[in-house]
Amino acid sequence: MGLINTDLSEYAEKLKNITLFEAIKDNESAMKQVLDICSLRKFRKGECLIKEGELGDELFILLEGSVDILKKTRAGDDYVVTSLPAEYNIFIGEMALIDNDKRSATVMATRDSLALVIKKQAFLDFGDSDPHIGLPITRAIAKIIGTRLRKTNEDMMTLFDALVTQVQ
Repeated sequence: MGLINTDLSEYAEKLKNITLFEAIKDNESAMKQVLDICSLRKFRKGECLIKEGELGDELFILLEGSVDILKKTRAGDDYVVTSLPAEYNIFIGEMALIDNDKRSATVMATRDSLALVIKKQAFLDFGDSDPHIGLPITRAIAKIIGTRLRKTNEDMMTLFDALVTQVQ
């Protein structure tokens, strides 16, 4: 992973397309403050941004390249859950800004990639000092988590129904 020191203002427009920043995207000052807590990192093809089971404290906003999201089977084999190009305006690892748990999946660069990175402590400090900006971002993360939880519940009910039907 290569950390790059550069002016990040050129990425302001990209941030406006990231759903986490929907509520503040028209506030130039707020968007600049978000960029101020970001760093820029390069990843080579095949390099992991996130490893399943490890503790993490970073959110990644993919600017260039693409990634695969991988999960381990019970047998320990990796399978690709999905492939995501930067053009989809993706961000990965938002849970790490909220909790202190292990990563739920592996994220691997499938092409040379570039990402903005927000560290948890920088995000928490930012939210404490600028709650009018941090709160809408935190709400967006909570909404995403809620949507995923509802989807997981639906999937579990589908599996349960299929199992009951199979047993009968």
